[in-house]
Order: sequence, then C-alpha cells, then structure tokens
Amino acid sequence: MGMLSIDENEDLLDPRAWKKERQPVLCSDREKGFYGPGHNSFTKLPDGRDICVYHARTYLEIEGDPLYDPNRHTMLMEVKWDGQGYPVFDYTNKVF
Repeated sequence: MGMLSIDENEDLLDPRAWKKERQPVLCSDREKGFYGPGHNSFTKLPDGRDICVYHARTYLEIEGDPLYDPNRHTMLMEVKWDGQGYPVFDYTNKVF
C-alpha cells in the first residue's frame, strides 16, 4: 500500500503538488503473517484514535488471480504518529 503526501500550503487539487513516497507503507510480511495488503480508508474511534481500515490475507499461497482472491479480510490498524507528524503503520497496532 503506497502513500501520497502534499505540503500543507499546496493546492490539493493540483496533481503535480502530490508526492508519491518511494517505499510502501504496508507490504506483505511473512514474519507477521500478513500478505497482499491494500485498498485502505481512514476513520477515528470515538476516543479519537486514528484507524486505518484495509484488507489483507493471512496465508501466502493463492490460486488464480490475486486481485480476485475472495479470502482477503478487512482489518483495522491504529495509526500512530512520529515526532515529525508522519503516520506510522505497524501490524502490531491491530485493533479488535
């Protein structure tokens, strides 16, 4: 899952103002058992915590086209923030 960013003073409607980050913010992690994360959205819990809603699967091997795998599950992850205001995506921040 990639991330776009933009300076707070830029025009949000100007496609040239957006910067695509070089590295994905979420990718498959064999050690943690998450594969093929993608298609995300953000929301807040009633207590104000930021949540990333995304889908992924918990198994490595798939048959057929991975984009049509019916077994990807919706997952929730709390998004933390570093000291510079950048989001920190970490599979250990799961919300149940």
